[in-house]
Amino acid sequence: MPIDLRKHNPEDGISIRPDTNKAKIIKLLYRNTNLGYTPAEIRKYLDLPRGSSSTTLTRLCEEGLIGKTSDGLYHGFDHRADLRRFAQSLISLDTLFHRYPEVGISPEDIEQTGTTAKEELSPERLNTADDPSEEPPAGEWIVDENDSE
Repeated sequence: MPIDLRKHNPEDGISIRPDTNKAKIIKLLYRNTNLGYTPAEIRKYLDLPRGSSSTTLTRLCEEGLIGKTSDGLYHGFDHRADLRRFAQSLISLDTLFHRYPEVGISPEDIEQTGTTAKEELSPERLNTADDPSEEPPAGEWIVDENDSE
């Protein structure tokens, strides 16, 4: 998926795309940085393929995004507030999509803004607010400053 270069900053500390194995692992490990997980637990909990999960865990460790104890438990770091915020934003999106599934917006739609959208969202999906024709007449809610009421 293309990246909007107007918002892209290569100096940003986090360059992980949502809905990737890296993001899933970060989300799990930064929910509670006091917990450590074995690779098997991570693989089972996130339903990841064996080779993919071990490769991703190794890369995340090498990049300094997660830690690994001497006995093989992977964990998030307390000092990485940026990654905790990133993980929390992913958790918030999951909560939003599960709480309001009837809106019909998927995680893929989040990235589709502006002129880079793959397809235009239908008016029904864009306009979830009340129907403007149901607004009361202006006279009922606009107050004239010269009125002495």
